[in-house]
Amino acid sequence: MLVLSRRINESIQIGTDIEIMVIDVRGDVVRLGITAPQTTQIWRKELWDIIVQENKAAAELSSFKEPPLLPVSSFSKLPDIPIVKPERPEVKNNA
Repeated sequence: MLVLSRRINESIQIGTDIEIMVIDVRGDVVRLGITAPQTTQIWRKELWDIIVQENKAAAELSSFKEPPLLPVSSFSKLPDIPIVKPERPEVKNNA
């Protein structure tokens, strides 16, 4: 692990497109400003750990042999609905 000391308005550069700047320090709380491309996902570590844990749990659930039961929709009942065809008036051919 790299450990750096920074003061307010000082920053560190990660790669060519990510900059982390110390914005404020109040007691034991440090406010950081992060400049990165919009496509870069930035997560608080405690949330990232929850996401990883939930993904692992979902992957374990998907290993079941039986698919989950889906709710019955009105579209699944379509074969039971009688089809009514309107009668067309006969067209007389004057030829």
